[in-house]
Amino acid sequence: MAVDIGEKIDALHEELMLIRARLETLEEMLTEEKASEDDKVALEEALGGHERGETIALDEALRKLK
Repeated sequence: MAVDIGEKIDALHEELMLIRARLETLEEMLTEEKASEDDKVALEEALGGHERGETIALDEALRKLK
């Protein structure tokens, strides 16, 4: 059973890293003004959710998983 939990944690970590990479890419696109209006709205919503405390930092999530 411990292996299953470890595998799930690894999969979750990988997914969180992909999400972080996507957000970083969106941020870069916005600074370069290459993003579409939909991309800008999506990023603003994601950042707003973070500011309102609806999300947690990746580092904090990883600490909670250990």
